[in-house]
Amino acid sequence: MNGVSETSTDEFLHLCLRARWDATALDEARALSQRDDFAWDAVRKVVEREGIAPLLYAIARGRSLLPANLEEAWRLAYFTNARRNLLLFHELERVLGQLAARGIPAIVLKGAALAGSIYGNPAVRPMCDVDVLVHQEDAPTALRVLTDIGYTTPQAEARAGDTLAYENEVLLRKPGAQEMTLEIHWSLFDSPYYQHRLALNWFWETAVPLRIETLTTRMLGPEALLLHLCGHLLLHHGSDAPRMLWLHDIAEALIAYRDTLNWDGLLSQAQALDLTLPVRQLLLRVSEDWRIPIPETALARLQSLVPSAQEARVFADLTAPHRPVIRRFWADLASMPDWKTRLNYAWHSLFPTAAYMQRRYAISHPWLTPLYYPYRWWVGIRGVVQKR
Repeated sequence: MNGVSETSTDEFLHLCLRARWDATALDEARALSQRDDFAWDAVRKVVEREGIAPLLYAIARGRSLLPANLEEAWRLAYFTNARRNLLLFHELERVLGQLAARGIPAIVLKGAALAGSIYGNPAVRPMCDVDVLVHQEDAPTALRVLTDIGYTTPQAEARAGDTLAYENEVLLRKPGAQEMTLEIHWSLFDSPYYQHRLALNWFWETAVPLRIETLTTRMLGPEALLLHLCGHLLLHHGSDAPRMLWLHDIAEALIAYRDTLNWDGLLSQAQALDLTLPVRQLLLRVSEDWRIPIPETALARLQSLVPSAQEARVFADLTAPHRPVIRRFWADLASMPDWKTRLNYAWHSLFPTAAYMQRRYAISHPWLTPLYYPYRWWVGIRGVVQKR
């Protein structure tokens, strides 16, 4: 794709997406699509890559904007996603009901929360999985509850208890005609620094009601939602070409809460929680790309946010485009609160149980297990952390 068509494609898609709250944007998109250098094939490729076909169909259907073949393809994507999300929400209702029956409070995160509230139409927001936040002390019980209703975790622990001690979530799957992938979180970011840094009480205290089918649950409040969306996008996925869908999530939240958003509270929490860089970078970018005005006083403060030295170091490490495993290992160690935690983490990472090693590396005979520890270290030294 050449530079001209790439620029036209991005501008066209931003205009189409902006039409959800600005009717004049669709006229601009139509005029742009009539230029001689406009490439519909380039649009198709970007839309497929970015996962926004259902959303674009809902915006453009019946508007004589799209070529017939594209509108039909995106119509199929829309209804396929509608069916999938209906099943996901039905199962999520069951999961939340089971947790509530055991007295476990929960907050629905990311795609499921956005599809059920901000977007106002679950069919338009694709979801790979469903994310639910529980209190850390409730996580073991929540995992037992989910195991009892058919969920399994596909990854074994290096040593028992490592996931709860050193991670922020656990992934579970439930097989069936529609496989359900569920992530139970007890912290919001996959970084030891933020697992100890975040004051989760504020996220829980400011949560707001969310209706999932016949069940009322909770989602993050406006300020907490934007902090989480910005932080998750950059700290988990890196700064290298973030997906348009995820950027549009932030735009939708800004529009949904434009009359009620507490900018002072949002920016104060960003500073207090060392999230100034993701918040500043993404809110300014989304505001420009989707032409969403930010109040002057808030804009001035947003532009002047200065990260702490610790945040700048952690941010640079987490957003590096090619992040060696060994670099992550040392960075995680440095982010931990005390030497006891660091030593335990290092021991568990370098010397997992023999049972774990035999499963992880498909070792043909137990006697060979000791030889695979140096192999594990060599792979770690040479490997690169994959962005999610």
